[in-house]
Amino acid sequence: MKKLAIISLLILLARCEGYIPSTQALSVIIDATDGENRDARFKHISSHLYKGHSSDGISISLRYVSETRYAPSYEFELPIGDVGLLSNEDARRRKRRMLLSQFKDTLENTKRGLSSQSEIFRLVVDEANKLSKISGRRSILLFSDLKEHSFFSVYKREDLQKLLTSPELVVQEFTDEVSLNENLSGIAIYIVHTPSLEDDKVFTAMIGVYRTILESRGATLVTTRTKRVQIKP
Repeated sequence: MKKLAIISLLILLARCEGYIPSTQALSVIIDATDGENRDARFKHISSHLYKGHSSDGISISLRYVSETRYAPSYEFELPIGDVGLLSNEDARRRKRRMLLSQFKDTLENTKRGLSSQSEIFRLVVDEANKLSKISGRRSILLFSDLKEHSFFSVYKREDLQKLLTSPELVVQEFTDEVSLNENLSGIAIYIVHTPSLEDDKVFTAMIGVYRTILESRGATLVTTRTKRVQIKP
């Protein structure tokens, strides 16, 4: 019986040693140019992180849409850990909690100033290019109404008309403006926004532009519309 228990333990250890850990990379982009984005809460963002194996790594990027593509970027990383006999699951869990706590503090305490322009697409391209060079689970979480106001602007009558009547021209303009990696396979891009009835047409048209550009390169684009019920005390 004791011999059987030892054999079982050795088999279990061998399986643990055979696990190959990976890193989950999550890029968070928050558009606060039209006011506070209430959807961009820690609980929502953290729901996109899978628990996985204790030895798996985490890489989180946090950026805010502003009037320049050089908006500050915050990086939070937990490297891949040991597996098998060398692993320490309790220590790994503590490090994971510490990392997420630091991310939460930054998310909740960073000032989100309004700006006169919205460099949205360039930030998405920057993050997509970065994620295309690494392996593992990769995703972009974009909290935005997609109201671009930079090289192209939905606030300019001629640009808005082109978006609604000839979206293929907008796709070409966006493609020509940036240098986007041709292989984005395995990258999931979540766009979180609930447009008003008035903005729905523009938002839907912009989704079409993003989908054409990004999915043609292998990425997966998912729109998430959130609804909230709040009962006053």
